[in-house]
Amino acid sequence: MSRPSVGFFYLSFGKDPKAMKHFLNIISALIKGGIFFLLPIILLIVLLERAIHLIQPLSHQIQSFLGIENNRFFTPFLVSLLLVLFICLIAGYIAQRGLGKRMIEWIEDHILVLFPGYKLMKTTFEQRAGIAQNHNFPVVLVPIDGWMMAFLVEELEDEKVLVFVPGSPETWSGNLIIFDKTKIKKTDLTQHEVHKIGRSLGISSFETLKGKIKI
Repeated sequence: MSRPSVGFFYLSFGKDPKAMKHFLNIISALIKGGIFFLLPIILLIVLLERAIHLIQPLSHQIQSFLGIENNRFFTPFLVSLLLVLFICLIAGYIAQRGLGKRMIEWIEDHILVLFPGYKLMKTTFEQRAGIAQNHNFPVVLVPIDGWMMAFLVEELEDEKVLVFVPGSPETWSGNLIIFDKTKIKKTDLTQHEVHKIGRSLGISSFETLKGKIKI
């Protein structure tokens, strides 16, 4: 049964290298897309499983204290999961309060600052999660070998601005450049859209850019 399939494959692609190359590119793109789709899900599952494993001894004590260690509904796994979610809730509440904010700011300013792109990455994730607060960097165009998309980070003295110009396809790395404020152009793009365009090397970006830039 395998020979007809091989023969059909050969007749379809063997005599046309371009068709073969196009077919292999489609397969490669699908595999890569599947990997990048599954990777964050797998990482989330692994982290959650690890957290539940670490918290299980405490969940056993809570079950024993509440007298539900033999309950069929409140299994050790479910109690551990609820406990992890409760800890995340408390941590989020503390992070939004004065002491928690100061602690996080100190960690970011003295430790996480050593990791390039952390601040920009955090801001983008906060925006996508709907919890962005103070750092919503506007997207502007700067005159570098034409016009390059950049994030307006700070407005300085003497009508100067500090912008971050992201790279492509790795948009978390780039350059900080000072420009005259009068030389930059504002856009209606968002940080997420710029990252999306950069990661795709600008391919199929027409609809994203349409009506949002004026040069």
